[in-house]
Amino acid sequence: MALADAQGRTHMDVPLEIFDRTINVNLRSVLILSQLAVPHLEKTKGAIVNVSSITSLPIGSSESYYAISKSALDQLTVQMASNLIQKGIRVNSVNPGLVLTDIMRKMGMGDEAEKALYSLGEHPAMIPLGRVGVPADIGKLILFLSDRSQSEFIIGQRIAIDGGTTLRNPLLS
Repeated sequence: MALADAQGRTHMDVPLEIFDRTINVNLRSVLILSQLAVPHLEKTKGAIVNVSSITSLPIGSSESYYAISKSALDQLTVQMASNLIQKGIRVNSVNPGLVLTDIMRKMGMGDEAEKALYSLGEHPAMIPLGRVGVPADIGKLILFLSDRSQSEFIIGQRIAIDGGTTLRNPLLS
């Protein structure tokens, strides 16, 4: 999905089938699962934590379908939060920056390109913290937001977790 931009194309050049697949994976599936979970979450006063991306934030200029789908997910998060808090269900989203996962390799990225991408963490101008994220960074935030005793007053928020990338914005332009 994000490879469309890696190939130098804008959303105007990418087939609509890719748009449909991206929206189905990143937005429609979240809505369907949320609808199925609401009856249980209402009984347990649970939480929904969506996983978005910093590419959804308005400071970016990415044209990818991925960014569009994550922006829509952020809007869905806010709307769901507004509606579901009346049922005792809190909804938030986490918006990760660059995170070390194997997804790039699965999407066909070669070793050199992957190494170059992950080396961005060595450049404080790109990621001020000085490293890229790891899945545990994101998991800790999701766990925190899921725990009512720790985060009861946090509702409808989109929380960037990016080592400071959005402070500098070089990856988003």
